[in-house]
Amino acid sequence: MHATPSKAQSNMVKPNMTKLTNKILKALTPLCLLAYCLVDFTSQLHANVMGSLTAKTISDFHQCDKNFEYDVYFLGKKVGYLHRQIKWDNSKPTATKATVASYGEVTFLWLDSTYQQQSAMHYSPQYQHFLTPRFSQKLTGIKSREMVAEISDNGLSSRVILDTKVSQYQQKNEEENNKENHALYDLDTLGAQIRLNLLQGNTRFNLSRQASKKVERYQFEVAEQEVIIHEKWGELTAIKVIEVGEHENIVLWFSSKHDHQLIKAELDMIFSPVVWLSHFSKQCDT
Repeated sequence: MHATPSKAQSNMVKPNMTKLTNKILKALTPLCLLAYCLVDFTSQLHANVMGSLTAKTISDFHQCDKNFEYDVYFLGKKVGYLHRQIKWDNSKPTATKATVASYGEVTFLWLDSTYQQQSAMHYSPQYQHFLTPRFSQKLTGIKSREMVAEISDNGLSSRVILDTKVSQYQQKNEEENNKENHALYDLDTLGAQIRLNLLQGNTRFNLSRQASKKVERYQFEVAEQEVIIHEKWGELTAIKVIEVGEHENIVLWFSSKHDHQLIKAELDMIFSPVVWLSHFSKQCDT
């Protein structure tokens, strides 16, 4: 005979599972955020033409509306998805401004978490990097919140409204000759700047992101090329990028066959969630 759990034992199960779920969702967060934020550059854009970008150069490769879909897996089971759409402003001959809409959901056990973000970004020919003037974000579930951020002073100053609390942040630029490492980005613009650094051939670069209660700093290094197996596209040779700073568990793979898109992301840890690109499409004006 199998013993029937007592009422006291049953009551202990839910808190323990909630603790495990919180830990897993916390691990999922950095992967979800990075997957939401990736903007594509076409593979025709080689590193030797990226040294000095003009507004015309940026415009030539950002005339199309793009859609991204990512699937989130944990222990081999799909637990969520990430959808993202980017629209470039083609009202002027040189399209350097874009709006981005992102939505995602992660479901694990009895808990659901959703993510929504609306953001604006533009490329600065003067500073040779992207800037984020404003973004809004809404999360539901365990870490529910609403956030609005306005970023000024060429990315070095921000005003954040988190629910009803207002906070100010100021980046200290200690390396005057490398200002792009200090501009505050939202999730979407962070992805655009990661891609820009990779296509320029940079193997090490630092970036900053405006989070809800602090500034997150990232130190990325290009590790190597690695062959990975994708369920939909088969064997792919991808560029492996690792974070070596305070978020050192983050590992990213980019596929040159897919417009240098993020193809896979995971945490270098036991029981790591994994994010895979499942669909990418673009629609261009003729």
